[in-house]
Amino acid sequence: MKKLILFIGTPLLLIIIASAALYNTAGGQDFLIERLAKIGTSQKAIDPEGLNVIVCGSASPLGNDPDRAQACIAVVTPEHFFLFDIGDRASFRIAEGRLPTGRLTGIFLTHFHSDHIADVPAVNMNSWIQGRESKLNVYGPQGVDTVIDGFNMAYQLDKTYRTAHHGADLLPAATAAMNPITLTPGVAFQDANIKITAFLVDHAPIEPAMGYRVDYKGRSVVISGDTVSTNSLFIAAKDADLLLHDALSEPALAAVIAAMRASGNDRTAAIVSDVHDYHAHSTNLEAQSKKAGIKQLAFYHFVPVPTMPLIEKIFKRGISDDVIFTKDLMTFQMLPNSEEIIVTEP
Repeated sequence: MKKLILFIGTPLLLIIIASAALYNTAGGQDFLIERLAKIGTSQKAIDPEGLNVIVCGSASPLGNDPDRAQACIAVVTPEHFFLFDIGDRASFRIAEGRLPTGRLTGIFLTHFHSDHIADVPAVNMNSWIQGRESKLNVYGPQGVDTVIDGFNMAYQLDKTYRTAHHGADLLPAATAAMNPITLTPGVAFQDANIKITAFLVDHAPIEPAMGYRVDYKGRSVVISGDTVSTNSLFIAAKDADLLLHDALSEPALAAVIAAMRASGNDRTAAIVSDVHDYHAHSTNLEAQSKKAGIKQLAFYHFVPVPTMPLIEKIFKRGISDDVIFTKDLMTFQMLPNSEEIIVTEP
């Protein structure tokens, strides 16, 4: 028996010693990091066939969850890459998902709350570094020029430093800035394969605020942005394959507000109480979606963010299992000539 144990133990001991040598020596560390780099760069990014929708941020400002960035939805096809809103930390999710920032076609902003625009400059910078060939178009309602001109001004010196350091061949100053495009309701972007339509939503006192519908080769997704439940959205979303809608849970929010008041934080509780006025209550959305012929309803921009299983259970009260509660880097793939929606968990 002792000989058997020794026979089994010796190879294991040798493996442990070899692993320690690799991890704790310069040569071994160089070998390991080279192997890890090869594995990381060989991993396939998202399969761009068809219409792909990636949740790059599913949180609202109400609730801090390290696994959720603030509002951001990516739409990727073989010919296009668009981002709809880019809230705080969304740039990290975009990088984590290995999305093709070098060919970013444009950014669409629904409105200008900080949790929908905070990471716009980071994404613009990353796209520029990855080799974007022109200024980045940023579309949005009235006021988009104020926001984007401000970002351009804030990053003017940064752009100058980087071009001077790396050279105009690698980082040409002419392509570093963003180009704001003010939208009114109607077709916002169209080519031979894709159409993006802007429509008004109700996020008062923010006015105007917009949602967007993307149609690509017979498949479609609608992105609500922030809004109460409105007929205009469901008219725009009629017969869509997928609706991504912001969602507020009254009982979950009430629990958060009560906790704030109990801890003596009446000021924040009063501010949080106001969000009832301009977000869609979750229990109102499912019936309207079915009536509009929408094939799949999914929630994002959770108010409050379900930071623990208990809050998620409360959030799901009155909601059927047909509704998808999104997570960051959840992917919806919709192929042409199909009605299937392929959902991939992160």
